[in-house]
Amino acid sequence: MILSAYALLVVLPVALGWWLIGPARPWLDEASSAIAMMATAALLLEFLLSGRFRVISAGIGMDRSLRWHQVFAQILTLAALLHPLFYLTPSGAASQRPDDPGAVLGLDAVSLITGTLAWLLLGLLTLTAIRRDDLPYRYETWRVSRGLGAALLAGFALHHAISAGRYSGAPALMAYWAFMLALALGSLVAVYLLRPWRLTRRPWRIAGLERVGDQLWSLTLEPDGHAGLSYRAGQFAWLRLDCSAFSVREHPFSIASAPSDGAALRFLIKEAGDFTRQIGALPIGARAYVDGPHGALCLEGRREPGIFMIAGGAGLAPMLSLLRQAAARGETRPIALLYGNRHQGQIMAAAELAALAGRLPLDLHHVLQEPPPGWTGFVGMMTPALIQAEAAQGAREGWVFLLCGPGPMIRAAHEGLAVLGVPRRRILEERFSVF
Repeated sequence: MILSAYALLVVLPVALGWWLIGPARPWLDEASSAIAMMATAALLLEFLLSGRFRVISAGIGMDRSLRWHQVFAQILTLAALLHPLFYLTPSGAASQRPDDPGAVLGLDAVSLITGTLAWLLLGLLTLTAIRRDDLPYRYETWRVSRGLGAALLAGFALHHAISAGRYSGAPALMAYWAFMLALALGSLVAVYLLRPWRLTRRPWRIAGLERVGDQLWSLTLEPDGHAGLSYRAGQFAWLRLDCSAFSVREHPFSIASAPSDGAALRFLIKEAGDFTRQIGALPIGARAYVDGPHGALCLEGRREPGIFMIAGGAGLAPMLSLLRQAAARGETRPIALLYGNRHQGQIMAAAELAALAGRLPLDLHHVLQEPPPGWTGFVGMMTPALIQAEAAQGAREGWVFLLCGPGPMIRAAHEGLAVLGVPRRRILEERFSVF
């Protein structure tokens, strides 16, 4: 449904232009115009895909909606960068008469400048997204600069399309572009103004912060003056900790507590970046804001005869939430958990996992790359071969598979499960990063 609506909105300007005015130029010119219009439409829709709107992500998972954002951005970038190379019509022509197909580009000095700026800015934004980890500034700075750059890009691209295009100046196309621009700007207002304003009405406070392992922390938030968050086991939230609700300093963390645990939220956080390496310095009692819940790594409504969980590092957090909720409701289906880490000190909630294995029909297996002496569990990486061997029975019996962890582990899991013939509908996942 979402993909169909996306495709319709992307091709609509081309369909309207050809229906109202009609193609009358060499096919390369028409193809170039079509590419430009679809790329501009896709650019404006990117604001929605990246805005963390639950109406979009609720059914498909936040990570998948962001992967769509990434893939579509790559496609529109390639299309837009190739767009000016296809034209056969001389670039200085300014006639817009439908009966004069030989001179229809309509480029003047201003539209040429805005088109060039949009072309260059698109390339710059794409390059900085690909090399984000190599940039010498913080994630928050990158995010703000990227948002401002995308807004400028949209403005340049729309001006160029309307002033220089053969089709976009038509009244119907102008109305379409106005609608799409309103969607894009509305999403910015919702993300940066309305959503933070709503968060100020439901503040939280940091009630607990404890080191629970090597570079591992347990963070507990309690609602301040409200009933808390209504969420499902396996979901995650974006947190603003010890800062304003309007701050761009926000980060996503999976909820490790279960809805049956009460109003407090617990998160298991691993030191992995600029922000998380300073997590231990957060003051108890400080104000916090919770944007959520997000994600679809949930078991509600799933009727498969068994549950197979594959987690890596901090990817245990949503699995722990699911296991806690399963124990609370008396789950009787068999459950398997394959949990990978570099060394034993990085295992999260080891004692609680052992206790849950005693309360649930849970088959727990740890995988360590650097095992201690006398280790009896699995050794090495979470490879497709290991996953294939451990998941074979579940695959035959039609279990549901839940994945959460770093990209290489997710890819290994998909490769192993594909060999076993597990259909995509029986695989749920959340990734640490989609870029």
